[in-house]
Amino acid sequence: MNDRPTTPDPSTQAAPPKITWSVGFRQFVSLLLLLHLVALFVGPCSSPPPSSVWAQQAEGFMAPYLHATFLRGHGYRFFAPNPGPSHLVRYELLDENDQEISEGTFPNLEEHWPRLLYHRHFMISESMYNTSNVPDQAPPEDAPPFVHAEFQTAIGLRNAYLDSIAKYIARQHPEAAKIRIVMVQHAIPLPIDVANGRPLNDPGLYEEVVLGVYTVQPEDHE
Repeated sequence: MNDRPTTPDPSTQAAPPKITWSVGFRQFVSLLLLLHLVALFVGPCSSPPPSSVWAQQAEGFMAPYLHATFLRGHGYRFFAPNPGPSHLVRYELLDENDQEISEGTFPNLEEHWPRLLYHRHFMISESMYNTSNVPDQAPPEDAPPFVHAEFQTAIGLRNAYLDSIAKYIARQHPEAAKIRIVMVQHAIPLPIDVANGRPLNDPGLYEEVVLGVYTVQPEDHE
């Protein structure tokens, strides 16, 4: 008598049920995948500066999806394929007679550490550049109303940003009566210039623009 267990014949076992999608459902999933694939390209392509009209229009159309999937507003062009200049903020502390008392810069490697703190200050300086890069001349009178509205919004945002930074600096330096804020643009040298020995901190790579002078108010020290 043979008591050994017998192995069931695979051909006699019931096959697991096969999950099938209907044609309509497959088309729906394919459409979602295509939408997401397009969004992966639209997000980086529409990041300023510069971006094509097509990319800007596509971003406007897909804005709700880009926001929902966190694919919008990451500043991809800062890193690649052609990173532009970086921006620092230099501030001058002035007395009542507009004489300079001292100055400072942010971000500052000697003050802002660990690296995350430096990065946060760097993002502030970059945001300040973006908000302050507004022409002083208003649009022509015959420009569409939305153009004037956008200009006024940009001016208000720029002024609010500068006032906020100046008030923060005033709390850190109560000796200042006025604060002059200067935007410093640090260009990236060409590879051939670096190969020829040009240092990254060459003074010729820096360009400064005065953004404004803020008069410190008594409540700024509170």
